[in-house]
Amino acid sequence: TRRPVTPRAREIEVNPRSASAKLRVAVRI
Repeated sequence: TRRPVTPRAREIEVNPRSASAKLRVAVRI
């Protein structure tokens, strides 16, 4: 099965720290 590569998934792959930080901010709001 192939998953569609979403910008978020790609961002997490490229920069997990930045992605997690953004996720925390998103969850906080």
